[in-house]
Amino acid sequence: MIRRKQMLAVVTALALAAPGLTQAKTLTITTKLGKVAGPKAYVAIYITDPKGRVFDTLHVAGRKSKYQDHLRGWMRGARSSRTKAHAVTGASVGSRAILTASVEIADNLIAAGYQVRVDTAREDHGDISKAAVLTLGKENSVKGKGIVRSVEVK
Repeated sequence: MIRRKQMLAVVTALALAAPGLTQAKTLTITTKLGKVAGPKAYVAIYITDPKGRVFDTLHVAGRKSKYQDHLRGWMRGARSSRTKAHAVTGASVGSRAILTASVEIADNLIAAGYQVRVDTAREDHGDISKAAVLTLGKENSVKGKGIVRSVEVK
């Protein structure tokens, strides 16, 4: 079982999105993978705005950029996003991995319907954009597709 913890402050983005806002929450996002046979997986965990634009990257498991391109939803959004990826770290992940990331996010962004998204890619096993999508403020957990068993926010 692999556990990754990362703290991330989105001060610049919060200042742009909500000037003068002082209320924020620290959320812990836990992504659980199911059984993985064969090649290890590349996983991107990121936050999007209500229109699906990448707001911030919380975690990317898998260091080789040539394989990160297979995380199509995240990669496409990250390239066009004005924010930098804060957490491109970690090796690819295997069976039953648990990835944990923490983020401080303003209450108004939670209320606006920002989402946590997870994309996955595995050699010879396909790529799944939006393997899990959780709308902040509306859901505490969702089931995933493919190798993603669940995503939970506390």
